[in-house]
Amino acid sequence: MNLIPNRNTFEGYGEIITAAILWGFVGILAKKISGMWVPGIIFYRMGLALVILFMVLLISGNLDKIKLKEKKKYLLLFGLLQLATMLAYFVSILNTSVSVAVLLLYTAPVYVTVLSPLLLKENSTKKGVIALILAIAGVVLIVDPEKLDFTRSIGILAGIAAGLSYAFQIITSKYISDTYTGYSQAFWSFFVATFILLPWGLAPTNVVIDNMPFLLLLAIFPTILSISLYFNGLKKVRAQNASILGLIEPASAVFLAMLILGEKISIPVIAGGALILAAAALVTRD
Repeated sequence: MNLIPNRNTFEGYGEIITAAILWGFVGILAKKISGMWVPGIIFYRMGLALVILFMVLLISGNLDKIKLKEKKKYLLLFGLLQLATMLAYFVSILNTSVSVAVLLLYTAPVYVTVLSPLLLKENSTKKGVIALILAIAGVVLIVDPEKLDFTRSIGILAGIAAGLSYAFQIITSKYISDTYTGYSQAFWSFFVATFILLPWGLAPTNVVIDNMPFLLLLAIFPTILSISLYFNGLKKVRAQNASILGLIEPASAVFLAMLILGEKISIPVIAGGALILAAAALVTRD
């Protein structure tokens, strides 16, 4: 039995790791944008991504990949949940730090484990209960109730809400995955977000021009390119391995925030993050 991964598998690992690192840049780029509120940042990120992805699919002759089929209402729900996740996540980033926001977001796999028996009729496991306890302990360490003020409280609550919303997004994605590919889910979620945010997302022309480099980077690298790399890599490796490799995202986001933004990370946040990532790794192994 050959236990050495073939070249195709190695390429898959490389694509998934690259996608996870690119996703880690979301908070960095969001912090660099100025003069725009959260709905505006998300509107231009999703709008630019929608246009670019449509043009790529059109030129490559792959528009049939985004054709609407059954379960349309669940596809709409997926788009709404992604929008809710992004809104909460960006609010958390802007009111706490990239490190705290991304670690709270990654409580999602644990919530999925808790909710799956109810919504997807999957069996619950002892590992899921242990993971939930680890994640709750991690959140308490990160939150540090004694140091909360109004602004930070908003950011913490938004981060927890982002994790919950992301969990429902994952469950919905799993439910419609037999009907819609990852590319199709991405395209229609971009469309839903852009359409809903249109009345609130538009910013003055000079503000958009000033922030265009960061908005384009946000739309291309941690959005379109990361999604493309992830789903290409997913075809070449086991889903379980891909889920665990995805945990590189919060680790890279924390490191990049320290390196580029000069964010300081405390010992309790490191400990809490380690507990959350350990919990997420535990449930993704299942």
